[in-house]
Amino acid sequence: MTKREQEILIILKENPLISQQELANMLGIKRSSVGVHLSNLLKKGYLKGKGYIINEAPYLVVLGGANVDIVGFTDVPLVLKDSNQGTLKISMGGVGRNIAENLVRLGLNTKLISVIGDDTNGRQLKSHSQQIGLDILDSLFLKNQPTSVHLAIMDEHNDMALGLSAMNIYNQFSLAFIKKKHKILQKAKCIVLDTNMPKIILDEVATNYHSQKLFLDAVAGSKALRAKDLLKYLHLLKVNRLEAEILSGLKIKKITDVSKLANYFHKIGVKNVCITLGSDGAFYSNAKIKGFIKPQKISIINANGAGDAFMAGFIFYDLQNKSLKESATFGMACAAVTLEHEDNVHPELQQKINTQIKILK
Repeated sequence: MTKREQEILIILKENPLISQQELANMLGIKRSSVGVHLSNLLKKGYLKGKGYIINEAPYLVVLGGANVDIVGFTDVPLVLKDSNQGTLKISMGGVGRNIAENLVRLGLNTKLISVIGDDTNGRQLKSHSQQIGLDILDSLFLKNQPTSVHLAIMDEHNDMALGLSAMNIYNQFSLAFIKKKHKILQKAKCIVLDTNMPKIILDEVATNYHSQKLFLDAVAGSKALRAKDLLKYLHLLKVNRLEAEILSGLKIKKITDVSKLANYFHKIGVKNVCITLGSDGAFYSNAKIKGFIKPQKISIINANGAGDAFMAGFIFYDLQNKSLKESATFGMACAAVTLEHEDNVHPELQQKINTQIKILK
């Protein structure tokens, strides 16, 4: 889909009865050009019949963060309050966006609902989404606003030493906007949430769409509590050690404490729990089974997107009605593949994953 075709689809979603001349006026192009674009959208299957009805194949929705990541790497110990030598990498990021890209690369039709500004970073996010086939047409696009940015400094072990998020743009994501997406959310195969979204948005979606499978990534310790009131609706809660402690109010002093935390979430109503534990692997649990998955020994290049890949892998298998253990194992395999690439999402995830699964078996 071209950039112009994406612009036309965004307009048609809001006003499917708009005329070709009105479209031309809005876009600053000739009416004949609009006709050509509409014809191409029909041929490509994005529109069906008259009235510009948008053709929707089965899809899932990710509601979460999308930003540009600036990541600093060093191969020597960091020195605080001083200038450190290293290299910088700029890539597409955001927990929700990373999960969505991984799902697309695994072959799932995925819509991302996020907030994107009209600056250079926003245009880069739009372009990248178009290239990989990620549908962002239902996102909130804001004029004269900077797209969110995440700055991460990695230590000599390629694990994050410090992160800084500039995400004030998400404060403009309103209830009125998400209510306009009722039909999109209602028809989704499942909904994936991340806590970059304001609490009021998370609560609104969980309260009204919990008849569908809801997956939630707690994102960060500072944002985890936004999920506190919607835990009872979740099909899956995915947290790391810190997020689990903050949400439960309990401490993981030894590895056996992880099961106690999971039980806390189950009593609230969470159906499935996955707690990622870094070098200790991951713990999975539901009413029937629980267990640990140990990570493979690999050379870590970038740990930033591993948790997002885990989440996407879990969702991919869960939607195929695989068991909790199988889903968590596949998630771990996706994380392992991602750890070995400098980007937040491995561009060859689908090609690499089969090899990793054989190793795990």
